[in-house]
Amino acid sequence: ELYTVMRYLQYGTLQQKGLTHFDCWASTFGETTTAIELAPEGTGYRARTRFAKFFNLPELMSMFKEVADIKTSGQLHLPVPDAKFETVVAKPSEIQKEMVQELSRRAAKIHSGTVDASEDNMLCVTNDGRKIGLDVRLMNPILPDDP
Repeated sequence: ELYTVMRYLQYGTLQQKGLTHFDCWASTFGETTTAIELAPEGTGYRARTRFAKFFNLPELMSMFKEVADIKTSGQLHLPVPDAKFETVVAKPSEIQKEMVQELSRRAAKIHSGTVDASEDNMLCVTNDGRKIGLDVRLMNPILPDDP
C-alpha cells in the first residue's frame, strides 16, 4: 500500500532513485518470509511468501515525509474507548460442514486449473466461506435458522 501511495504521489522521486518497479522498492525497503499457512479452503497447508517487515525505515520515512505528515496516536492524544473482548466458540452445524466441503471441492478445481476464473475463483470461495461462517442463509435464504 505504501508503494502504491508513493507511486501516485512521488513518481519522480522513485524514478530518481531507481525504485519505480515494486520489486526494486521491496528489495530496498522490505523483507519477505516464506511460511506455511492454512489454505483458504481450510483443507491443508501451503507455503506462502509474504512481505514481512521493513528495513531502511529512516530512509523510507524521510522520503515519504516529503508528501505526507505522519502523526502517531501518542502525538494525537485521541480518546480510546475501553473494550471488552469476548470469544464465543460455536460448533458448526451439519449444513455448514457440508457447505465447507463444497468450498473445498471448488478450491481444488480452481487450483487444478479446470475452472475459468470468470466462473469461479478463490476470492469467491473465501467470500462464500465467510458467509457460511456468519449465517448459512446468506448463501441460501430458504435454509432454516440455526440458533
